[in-house]
Formats: sequence, C-alpha cells, structure tokens
Amino acid sequence: MSDAVNPTVSPFADWPRPLAFVLSGGGSFGATQVGMLGALSDAGVEPDLVIGSSVGALNGVVLASHGGGTAERLTRVWGQMDRRTIFGGGAVAMLGSLLRARSSLCRPTLLAALLEAHLDHDRIEQLPIPFAAVATDLLTGEPQLLTSGSLRPALLASAAIPGVFPRVEIDGRHYVDGGVSANVPIRQAIAFGAASVVVLDANPAETIDRLPDRLLPSLRHTVSVMLRSQRAHAVDELAHRYRIVELPRSTPSDLGSFDFGRTDELIELANRQTAAFLRSFSSTSPALPTRSRT
Repeated sequence: MSDAVNPTVSPFADWPRPLAFVLSGGGSFGATQVGMLGALSDAGVEPDLVIGSSVGALNGVVLASHGGGTAERLTRVWGQMDRRTIFGGGAVAMLGSLLRARSSLCRPTLLAALLEAHLDHDRIEQLPIPFAAVATDLLTGEPQLLTSGSLRPALLASAAIPGVFPRVEIDGRHYVDGGVSANVPIRQAIAFGAASVVVLDANPAETIDRLPDRLLPSLRHTVSVMLRSQRAHAVDELAHRYRIVELPRSTPSDLGSFDFGRTDELIELANRQTAAFLRSFSSTSPALPTRSRT
C-alpha cells in the first residue's frame, strides 16, 4: 500500500459510536475495497460493526475476523481470484451446470472452497467484530440481515448472483445476492445498531454521456443506474440523522464486474484516493462530501 496517512488521531475519533463499515456488492469491483481498507487502517480508523452485501460480505468477513492487517490478507486472497477460480470452467462447463441445475450457470463449489481456505470461524457470532451479511429473501424481495448461525451458507447466500449461482436455503427461507435489494446496505447498518457509517462502495462513480447501443453495455448501464438510485435514496433518507461518509469510488466506468484482470490496479488506485481523502478529511472542514447528523 502507498501514501499512508498515519495521523495521531483517527479522522472519525469524535463521531458517535458504534461506527460501521458498509461494504457494497460489485463482483470484481470489490478489489477496490481492499485498497480502501488499507488506507482506513493506516489512518487509524477501525470499525465497531461490519455489514456487507455480496462481495462486500466476503471482504467484510475477513475484516470482522482480523481487524488490522485485513488489507494484506485480502490482497493475497484477491491475487488468487479470477473467473475460473470463482465460476469454474468456460461456457461449456457453465452450460452443463445450467442443464443439470436448471436455475444457475455455476455451482458454488469453488467459491465455497475459497471461503473454506480463508475462514477461521464457523459461526457468525464467533467473529471478533460484530458482522452481518445481507442477503435477499427470494420470496419477499426484502433484504435480510444474517447476524447469527453458520457462516459459510450466509456468505454463499449473500453472494448468490441470480442466474449465476443457485439460491441458498437457510432455516427454510431461500436467499439470493444481497445486492439485489441492498447493494450498499446503509439502512441495514443502522438497523444493526450503527450510529455512524463509513461507506465502501466498490461500484463506478462516473456516469456516461451517451447511451450504449449494444446489449451487454446496455444491461451494465441499467444495473448501474438502479444501484446508484438505491444507494442515493438510502443516504438521503438517513443523512439528517446519522453521520455518513462515502469514500471516493475509484472503479473505472469501462470495467465489467466479472473482469478480474485489473485487481492490482484497482487496489492501488483505491488506496491512493482513499488516503488522499482521509488526509483532507482530517485536516479540513465540514465542507467535505460527508453526510452528518444535525
């Protein structure tokens, strides 16, 4: 990591506690959260609560397990991740999985193995930092905070991208990816007990100036619009009652969420931008892009 902040006091030292880190979904974009977490740790900012959706839950559980030093661990984990290690073989293998399961392109076997290799706890309530994974109840469409019980199925449920991974059954309920209903789970963090929130949104911030005319770019843009609107509504609703800071979003707008080819670049870029933001935050003013309690 570069451009460490190293202040004597955390820039959020006087914020109401508990302080929650909220980690969004975003597939391969989640590499940016590794850089953000490194800069936050360098600045002396540690969470009291961790809440994550989808890939944010996978990153978040490592944070909840280890606290300081999480970025170094996650850098090693992300160095092992690509389409094959997460989703399996190519198109033929995916088609075979779809024909067998009739509901998803990929089996969760490889993702489960990755979790098994890096998780130190069996149950959510054993984690040193209180943690919640957000999943979407497939019957009601509502986000659900998974705050206790077996850790592995909770993480697989939170990351169960519809059509890609199969739904996950927990206690008789069926769940899919938390990003479907709460990709940036700010409301859920407040429900979990947070008084202040640091948002680690991995998704691109840039908007486009012309509409795409091909299918896949059009689908990506539509999803991006939906997720931005979802997050903005949550922030606007809660900003007058809680302190909420949104870290810079550094993911390039031309990158696809299944593209793992630029992981190192994303980590480094997010680390630099977050460190610069925190330096400004700790040395200036209320004029920064934060949402604060009145």
